[in-house]
Amino acid sequence: MLRNKLYYAIKPVLPVPMRRGVRRWFAVRQRRKVGAIWPIFPGSETPPPGWPGWPEGKKFAFVLTHDVEGRGGLEKCRRLMELEMKWGFRSSFNFIPEGDYKVSKELRDHLVSSGFEVGVHDLYHDGKLYKSRAAFAASAAGINRYLRQWDAVGFRSAFMHHNLPWLHDLNISYDASTFDTDPFEPQPDSVRTIFPFWVPAPNQRGYVELPYTLPQDSTLFLILGETDGDIWRKKLDWIAEHGGMALIDSHPDYMDFSGGKSPLQEYPVSLYDEFLQYVGAKYKGLFWHVTPRDVAAWVRTHTPAAPLAHPPASAPLVVKGSGKKIWIDLDNTPHVPLFAPVVHELSRRGYEVVLTARDAFQVCELAAKKNLHCLKIGRHHGKNKFLKVAGLFYRAAQLAPVALREKPVIGLSHGSRSQIILCNLLGIPTILMADYEFAKYPPLMRPTWEMAPEVIPDAALSCPSDRIKKYPGIKEDIYVPDFRCDPNLPGELGLDPASIVAVVRPPATEAHYHNPEAEKLFARFMDRACSTEGVRVVLLPRNKKQGDAIRSSSPQWFAGQRTIIPKGAVDGLNLIWHSDLVVSGGGTMNREAAALRVPVYSVFRGKIGAVDLQLQQEGRLILVQTLEDVDRIALTRRARSSPDGLSSPPTLARVVDHIIDVVENCAAVS
Repeated sequence: MLRNKLYYAIKPVLPVPMRRGVRRWFAVRQRRKVGAIWPIFPGSETPPPGWPGWPEGKKFAFVLTHDVEGRGGLEKCRRLMELEMKWGFRSSFNFIPEGDYKVSKELRDHLVSSGFEVGVHDLYHDGKLYKSRAAFAASAAGINRYLRQWDAVGFRSAFMHHNLPWLHDLNISYDASTFDTDPFEPQPDSVRTIFPFWVPAPNQRGYVELPYTLPQDSTLFLILGETDGDIWRKKLDWIAEHGGMALIDSHPDYMDFSGGKSPLQEYPVSLYDEFLQYVGAKYKGLFWHVTPRDVAAWVRTHTPAAPLAHPPASAPLVVKGSGKKIWIDLDNTPHVPLFAPVVHELSRRGYEVVLTARDAFQVCELAAKKNLHCLKIGRHHGKNKFLKVAGLFYRAAQLAPVALREKPVIGLSHGSRSQIILCNLLGIPTILMADYEFAKYPPLMRPTWEMAPEVIPDAALSCPSDRIKKYPGIKEDIYVPDFRCDPNLPGELGLDPASIVAVVRPPATEAHYHNPEAEKLFARFMDRACSTEGVRVVLLPRNKKQGDAIRSSSPQWFAGQRTIIPKGAVDGLNLIWHSDLVVSGGGTMNREAAALRVPVYSVFRGKIGAVDLQLQQEGRLILVQTLEDVDRIALTRRARSSPDGLSSPPTLARVVDHIIDVVENCAAVS
């Protein structure tokens, strides 16, 4: 790229603060556009065909690497080494052979004898390694010489430049110059996988590619200005959930061991230290921790007949999308898991997604857990009908600056009345996803298009038939097939494996469709469950106000820890999976349980929608209508099968196809 060539030509004369300031300026603006593909790229969690899993049955791999870029970084290597050894970790230190420092044989030997690894980091670290094929071949001879002298088998280019076919000139076991996703790098094309892979050569030698999958420390703290390691932790949790390789590239040059340095030049080493402690404590015994050399050797030898292949060539990474923006508003808790795969699929197909979220019902907390980067706008306004209506219009006004700035082609939601109000006033078309036909949408709150399960008749919906899109199954089929079991959740909640676990969701007492009869059924079940030996209840109030009210009115339910309320947002699917039954006054949790094949009882006493009636007919949901029905709920342990057998209906693809069809039609006539 001409821009990069010009930059590296003048880079030697640019002061470091100026260079970093330019990168920061571009990165901050870039970040607004890449929330759907960074720090997680949708689909990168898919294992390669024939993936055998990690050695010793470990859940995921954890690999530490460091690039030493200058004399300051070289002087910190021993302190960094000691920090890692304190927590039982080992890493690879990559040194520049002909940079502005010389690494001594004594330091290299000390690292290796202590269980660390030494790798080669570029040749000159000047950004010109791949200037031409001939120039690379000449540099390769020097790099190979240092590989031999240092007894090294790994290589990483400067600035994460890469040309994988050219690297066959190097006598390496592995390269580590790529990443699963990093749109902030000068060469931002990602390999889009969190797994190592084999790069074959015509002579059948080949090498293993080890992409880094956790953001670089310099990007997080110096360029983007993050002040904690939250992104590292959340990305690591996601990689662990999907069984991938968590590989980090950090730099001793930028670590402040003494305190008091400028946050533009260094970051506190405590951030790295705390991250290592987090990994060691949360995943003790669950991860395979070795150096890159060992990972490469395992990939090369574990399946010698057919090494894990290089991912197929993919289309160029789309950051800004097709130029067509889709605005999604997350208005309630169930919208987060519902729209997460929709956002990822739309982004994969090249559309730009703008996300807003209401600060209510743990929506924002759950969105953060799903790595959905949202603008937090508005809140819940309580049970009073006048305040609820006023709150809808007030939030619509709060959303207006986003809509006016972003200029979306459509607004998309699963019942965000504030978004629909604003879009109707601004002339922006809307799609309402609906799975309960008795929800009320007055004229100003009616959408342009409506999307619903096939089981709901057109006549029951708000839009005319030519503005209705249908999808097979239920909305939970969009995301439940991607469910991954977290075996640690019961322990984190303090649940005894021998207990009968009942997950209970109280009725939505502030909803317009609430029937007080549901509260009687809920109370009857809680009395029964809390007086039955061996039963533990995990109660999920809809908000803090409801939780406080239940604690105050019924303290006997919480005696002896018979009932617990999780302290923070919990992955609902995992909680349901680890339960023996679900009793809920709300539709989404009922249907999630039905999709996961967990016994589920609905105490909802409003008008029963077509989806729930269909699930009842199929025997996947039991409607509780009387106190006698409550007494017939089976308080027994269920036989748990593997979640791997969950069906994968074409619901997600159909929904996204419908969204794109509407977007393209709206764009064509605008």
